[in-house]
Amino acid sequence: MRTFKSEFARLGLLQTRRREKTLKGSKAKGKGEERLTDRDFRELMGINRPTYRRGKGGAFRQR
Repeated sequence: MRTFKSEFARLGLLQTRRREKTLKGSKAKGKGEERLTDRDFRELMGINRPTYRRGKGGAFRQR
């Protein structure tokens, strides 16, 4: 049993993808590393956010 890909290739219906050649001296510039401080990490993790619990009577109260 053949796969669709092999059947299309056998019939000549498959167009192969060609890789584009990169020009010498032109590299794709990626993003630089983002330096996060300890304070930024804590903010992302939500450590310094207020916490709430249910108090007497079912009302939310800040801890």
